[in-house]
Amino acid sequence: MTSSISQIGNTFLPGIPPVGINENTTGGASGGLSFKDMMLQSLENVNQLQVQSDQAIQGGLLGEDITQAEVFSSIKKADLALRMMVQMRNKLLEAYNEIQSMQL
Repeated sequence: MTSSISQIGNTFLPGIPPVGINENTTGGASGGLSFKDMMLQSLENVNQLQVQSDQAIQGGLLGEDITQAEVFSSIKKADLALRMMVQMRNKLLEAYNEIQSMQL
């Protein structure tokens, strides 16, 4: 029962890619994903989860073949991804304010 780190990252943070694990893109100093690209990709993934959640809610209300557990799971995934992005934003603002207050 071994799993790679990329699988663990996707397990704990659905919709948010693990940091720096993308062999197809180049950028940054080490050839990995640049910070800007990582943030944009994460935002897109959060948005996609929100859209999927909205579609699941609509499908459930319209009587499509979707269970309440699937709707709830979709909503929780979108909620978790959004909360993670808000925390990332808070940490970035905190780091920015700390750097701004440094005296040269």
